[in-house]
Amino acid sequence: MNLNYSKPDFYSRKAKDEGYVARSIYKLKEIDDKFHLIKKNQHVLDLGSAPGSWAQYVSGIVGSSGRLVGVDYKEIKVAMPNTTFLVGNFFSDEIRQQLESLGPYDGIISDMAPDTVGDRVRDCSRSSDLTWKSLDFSYGYLKKGGYFICKIFQGGEEKEIMEVMKKAFASAHWFKPDSSRKISFEIFLVGIGFIGKPQNESDESEYQKFLKESENNDGTMMW
Repeated sequence: MNLNYSKPDFYSRKAKDEGYVARSIYKLKEIDDKFHLIKKNQHVLDLGSAPGSWAQYVSGIVGSSGRLVGVDYKEIKVAMPNTTFLVGNFFSDEIRQQLESLGPYDGIISDMAPDTVGDRVRDCSRSSDLTWKSLDFSYGYLKKGGYFICKIFQGGEEKEIMEVMKKAFASAHWFKPDSSRKISFEIFLVGIGFIGKPQNESDESEYQKFLKESENNDGTMMW
């Protein structure tokens, strides 16, 4: 999966002219224009927030009475008055404890993508893994009625994840922003009106099933 994103395009130039650190700002803006989720005074958690364009967008809307909390293993160099940035892995106990102390959240958003290897099957599997983990994580940190926005590569487990989201939220939607690059196969999952963690018929979650099916014969993960 060799996608050349180095050449500036319309949205890259627009972001630079308007003072945003990345073109991805416009993907979130399109999602918000469609679903009207991000509002003044909210507390929002941004998973994988570097380089910070989604944080910039949210910060400008929630205002001084709201709060944007961002977490990434890369340092985020954008300074905003109503934000808290944590450096680390949100799966770690230390970061989870900090996020819990700053929550709960009206919305959890994520533009995360895995480190790609150029193989679409493996890259999509890694993207699905991140999305499953982000969704499972969100159950413990979202307020009732909250929203979840997450990027995923098409060609993995997006349909299975959507079915689970339909149980966890009052409504769940696909969205492909016009500002996504034409050669990209990313799509966004949007859950609105958080109900709670789905109760499955069996004790095994869809995510656990996905992990088992993704194991090689020697027990290692295929990514």
